[in-house]
Amino acid sequence: MVAKREPNSGTQPLFQGLQGWHGFLLRKAGQRFTEQAEQALVHLNITLRQFGVLNVVDSEPGINQRMVGQTLRIDRTTIVGLVDDLEQKDLLERRRGADRRTFALYLTDRGTVCLRDAGDLMVKIHESFLQPLSVAERDVLRELLQRLAVADDSSAL
Repeated sequence: MVAKREPNSGTQPLFQGLQGWHGFLLRKAGQRFTEQAEQALVHLNITLRQFGVLNVVDSEPGINQRMVGQTLRIDRTTIVGLVDDLEQKDLLERRRGADRRTFALYLTDRGTVCLRDAGDLMVKIHESFLQPLSVAERDVLRELLQRLAVADDSSAL
């Protein structure tokens, strides 16, 4: 089947047969946003996931990496790699935790500057990405996405 181009669908048409599936559309919208964000953040030498880690650590200095992973819903192996990378870039530092079995995470001065610059970029990316929507539509979209993101998966097949 040939994909039909929809009005205002960007440069690439979406496959018509999948446009009725919410998950497909969510994935495509997320993919588009991720591509734009990653492209902007590459100039700061960080990824979108690393931006997330920096945000969590900034909001709760001294948090351990296990809690960062839980907050961002990132598995243990992946969060270790993200923290390692951020530490190597001198954006984050590990300090021995109070119980000596964990490490507390803190932004470095460079990390604070990087997060501020990345935040400025992300504001622009969000504005560009959400430009087709009114302010009211953006608010509704955020509310709906938040509900979906935290929904109980126990009823899944």
